[in-house]
Amino acid sequence: MGPVERVVRAAYQPPVRLVTAARGAPFVLKAIRRDGLVILLGRQEAHTPITWECLEGVPNFLRGRGWVRIGSRFETDADPGTLDEYMKGCIKRATAGWIAAFLEGAGVVEIFRGRPTRVRLRPGY
Repeated sequence: MGPVERVVRAAYQPPVRLVTAARGAPFVLKAIRRDGLVILLGRQEAHTPITWECLEGVPNFLRGRGWVRIGSRFETDADPGTLDEYMKGCIKRATAGWIAAFLEGAGVVEIFRGRPTRVRLRPGY
């Protein structure tokens, strides 16, 4: 079990309703599984699995970079250097805004809610 998985399991007992930082868009953490987690996104509650391997890579992506734009685009490509670009390497769906909010609740990241919305690794993590 990696460090992200440990803090996520300690922070959440699904199902949990959360909202994104930028638009307050609701989503649901449906399940925490051995291979990752399942979130339900958007009005249609699109079933979206995210692997632990992907989530464990977020701190390494952010480490030493300061504030990074979340940059969620509802397209298959992403703006370079954004959390969206990292996440689209795991899943070709706009998940960065949801994952940022989810990881903030677990104490992994901090979110700057101004424009543009940005994320950074929580100091000391």
